[in-house]
Amino acid sequence: MMEIKVLEEKENLFFKRKELKVEIGHAGLPTPKKDEVITELAKKYSVDPTQVTIDYILTKSGTTSSLVKAKILEEKPKEEKLEKKEEKSEEVKGEKAETQTSESK
Repeated sequence: MMEIKVLEEKENLFFKRKELKVEIGHAGLPTPKKDEVITELAKKYSVDPTQVTIDYILTKSGTTSSLVKAKILEEKPKEEKLEKKEEKSEEVKGEKAETQTSESK
C-alpha cells in the first residue's frame, strides 16, 4: 500500500496543469513503477490516467519513501498530436534505415 503525501502543489495557468512534488511511502515494497504512481495520482485527483505524467521517481538508498515530480493536465492530450509524433518518428526511422543500406554498398 502506497502512502501519498503532497509536498508541493502549484497551479500552472499558462500550461493548464498542476505541478506536484509528492512523497510516496512504500514500506516493505520496492520503488513503485510509473504506471502505479500514475494510477494512484489519477484516483487521488479524480482525473483520467492519460492526464498524469511523471517526470521522475527518486528513492534514496535504504529508505522506504520516494520523491515524485508529476504533472496533471487539465484536459486529456489530443490524439492528433500523438499520432503526428508517431508518424514522424516512423519516417525518421525509415530514412535512417535507407541511408545505412546505401552507405554499406
